[in-house]
Amino acid sequence: MKKNRNNDIQKGYTQIGIHRDDFEIYINNNSLSTYGSQGQKRTTIISLKLAEANVIYDEVGERPVILLDDFMSELDKKRIQGLFENIKENQVIITCTDSFKINNSKYKLFKVTNAKVESI
Repeated sequence: MKKNRNNDIQKGYTQIGIHRDDFEIYINNNSLSTYGSQGQKRTTIISLKLAEANVIYDEVGERPVILLDDFMSELDKKRIQGLFENIKENQVIITCTDSFKINNSKYKLFKVTNAKVESI
């Protein structure tokens, strides 16, 4: 990093470091990025986020707030219900354009229209 510092300053970003690392995920020996459906990709990202939340809980002893923005657009009902089963212990804020039901969970639902928030 010291070797590239002047070049990084000139370009306005760092070119070397862990933030530049990528990793591949495979399903049945096929690259998810190439062969995975949008639903599989979305499910994988959510699974990684839930795993991250569990690591935080294990390390800190408190559950983090999970933010899910429009996560349902690529998921079928079975995957959505599976997600809800796996986030029961967390406080979760979900934004979406479709309505949905969460079975056996306590939740509050809000509708935002023209910058007005109403509880429903």
